[in-house]
Amino acid sequence: MKSLLIRCYPARWRDRYGDEFEAILDERPLGPFDVADILLAAIDAHLHLRGIDAASKRTRGFMMSLRIGGSAAILGGVLFLGGFVASSIDHPDEGASAWAAFLLAGTAALLLALIGLSSFQARRHPRLIWTAFAVPAIGTAVSCVGIVGMALVGDRPLVGDFSPWEIWIFGVFGTVLGSTLFAIATYQTRALSRRAAALLATGSIVLVGVMALGMTGIVTAIVGEAGVITTLLLLAGLVTFSTGWIALGWNALRLERPAAAAA
Repeated sequence: MKSLLIRCYPARWRDRYGDEFEAILDERPLGPFDVADILLAAIDAHLHLRGIDAASKRTRGFMMSLRIGGSAAILGGVLFLGGFVASSIDHPDEGASAWAAFLLAGTAALLLALIGLSSFQARRHPRLIWTAFAVPAIGTAVSCVGIVGMALVGDRPLVGDFSPWEIWIFGVFGTVLGSTLFAIATYQTRALSRRAAALLATGSIVLVGVMALGMTGIVTAIVGEAGVITTLLLLAGLVTFSTGWIALGWNALRLERPAAAAA
């Protein structure tokens, strides 16, 4: 991947700075935010052909990742909670698709938050961070397919025996599962608040459990005699999950420099 990233830069730039930049990239693993940062810098190099600073300005990059990630985490936590609750209360009719789109916006914001807040943690847990990014990224794409399907075909099967609503739920499941992995990495690195990371991990685990049971048929509905417990668990998991993301976002915005970056 590193050689491919370097080749994104102009030939003149590579001839002059390629070896030095390659040495910088070899110093540590790259996270999702680093890749995005390098690609944006490559575009800037094509436009302006600046020096090595155009490729990577780490101090400013860390602060930018904190601002973007923190703001997206707060926005995503609010949108995800509101969209999920509203789409669950609403029946899968025309209104449900609108609420599902509202939830998708929250899902996309959480994906952006994960990219930004993982930028300084990938050095210590590169595989975990990349997995935590890949799973919700795939989940977001699946959610898009489900939402488009709900708008076009309604409750009819879209892929095999799966309805658009079921496909959408699979996508949401990916977002929650990725958040669990991210919370574990954050708790281990101590880069952000461990309390907020523990809160996010707790909510994610509860949601993963409830959704997994529902998708395997053990819990087939959120109503009925056993539905009260399921509803309470789902609501508690949602509130804890969203609160964890909001707390991490708030903590990131208040930090001047993450602990892992300073280390």
